[in-house]
Amino acid sequence: MGVDDELASKLNPVGGREAEAAVTVILRPSQGGVEILLVRRAQNPRDPWSGDIAFPGGRRRGGEPLMETAIREALEEIGVDLHRCRVLGTLEIASSFRAPGLRVLPFVYLCEENLTVRLGEELSEYFWVPLDELEGSRGRAVVGGVEVPAFILDRGVVWGLTYRMLEDLLGRIGGSP
Repeated sequence: MGVDDELASKLNPVGGREAEAAVTVILRPSQGGVEILLVRRAQNPRDPWSGDIAFPGGRRRGGEPLMETAIREALEEIGVDLHRCRVLGTLEIASSFRAPGLRVLPFVYLCEENLTVRLGEELSEYFWVPLDELEGSRGRAVVGGVEVPAFILDRGVVWGLTYRMLEDLLGRIGGSP
């Protein structure tokens, strides 16, 4: 069984899940295991997640299927055509404390070919993090005057919605595959 089949066996199947938004968790094989793509949202006073480390994604449009939302948002935000990657499944629907009524479905993709990332205006940077490094970076951080569980990375703190999605992923795969 390959890494992609092993990961896929631990995720929810695609389809039949209702939410108002979708994000894309993009994985790629690396020499030491598997890496995950994270992005930083651009500074914008109208964006409740301004400056946060996150996954590419956004709200669905009309009756658009959620998988299409994930594909569209990845193309708009990072210039990546997910049709070149393999969808492995989904994680659990998560809600943000900043927008409690917004339910977000994370789609997990494995991209085995080199991706050229081109950031859209909503993002300020992207970076790849080995899952092993992520596992070892658990801690607590003060965000907005409140101490929260977080991943403490060289590039910043991952907390809130993205933190919970990452914990879901890491819990399913039991660390790096």
